[in-house]
Amino acid sequence: MNKFAIVSLLALIPAATQALEIPGGQIHGFASQGYLLSDSNNFYGDSQRGSTELTEIGLNANWRLNNSLNFAGQLLSRDAGATDNGSLRVDFLFADYKAIENDVTGLGIRVGRVRNAYGFYNETRDVLFTRPSILMPQAIYYEGNGLRELLFSSDGAQLYSYWDTEDSTTSFSLTAGRNKHLSKDVIKNLLGTSTSQLIAKGSLDHPIFAQLAHTMAGGRSRLALSMYNVGLDFDTNFMGANGLNLYASGYVLSGQHNLQDWSFTAEYSLTTIKYEAGGMGNAKNDIEAAYLQAEYRLSPKISLHSRVEYSVNDRDNRNATDTQHLVVGTKWSPSRNWTIAADLLGMRGTGGIPDIDNPNGTRERTEMLAVMVGYRF
Repeated sequence: MNKFAIVSLLALIPAATQALEIPGGQIHGFASQGYLLSDSNNFYGDSQRGSTELTEIGLNANWRLNNSLNFAGQLLSRDAGATDNGSLRVDFLFADYKAIENDVTGLGIRVGRVRNAYGFYNETRDVLFTRPSILMPQAIYYEGNGLRELLFSSDGAQLYSYWDTEDSTTSFSLTAGRNKHLSKDVIKNLLGTSTSQLIAKGSLDHPIFAQLAHTMAGGRSRLALSMYNVGLDFDTNFMGANGLNLYASGYVLSGQHNLQDWSFTAEYSLTTIKYEAGGMGNAKNDIEAAYLQAEYRLSPKISLHSRVEYSVNDRDNRNATDTQHLVVGTKWSPSRNWTIAADLLGMRGTGGIPDIDNPNGTRERTEMLAVMVGYRF
């Protein structure tokens, strides 16, 4: 079944449906289809001629066995130009055991393929209704670089806890992941098409994600600190040749303040990457990124947003490696089940531009129109 048939099938579910009820749980789903038109560079397909290669389709469910044990999972198909091929995959699937739960605190553990707490939007990045714009902030979430598979989930265990007071909530999570093989798509996204042909296989080593978050005044203000540490190992196709090892560690600072009609969100990240290339020596660089977004709600159904992003691929060489993005857009949600979004993007620099959608190289400036229709139940 192709992606358009699946979207049509989901749309046949009555608009009044909030979820499909099952004994002890619920089933939810979402589907969104985008259209991108750009100049200078391609973004998710041949967007210089107009591309529809941005499709997200997901079906998720949760089931409660008893007051302490819950199960949750999601199937996802995501097509995003050359960075994601649309194949059906298990996005997350875990058992959630709550050891402690009362009126003021909770403590539990999730085991399986768990979602990584990273910034404000990583855990819901595929749902158009919950992310800040059609495209995620490139500076923080590496959306255009096709690194979702590395950031979104880990196979392992996640310890979590929360503490409630009269007007605030503090939460903490720590995820320890297992080693796993990298798909060919991820290797291409990381190293480029030509370099990836020299790689026999790659693996993700012991990813660790942690987040401390604090919500005040019933959600009026939110703060979060996310930290991560991952290793990547690549074996070459040449007999006797040493491989490439990459280690990335860093943090994301997140803040949001909500007023009656306005929301202001800012996130800042600093990542240190260390390279070890066998006998060719070692290297290190710092990647710095930030964005600031404002959202204005014209009415309960219509909102406007604007965002400025800035990133540098090497903090010691800012002028040669910096990128700036300006995004303005709107969302219209005629009902709970449907939303239509439109964004205009101006990009200076090549950060966030999918290299594998541009085999002949990327240019310094890009303007793009993005339109997307989303459905959920």
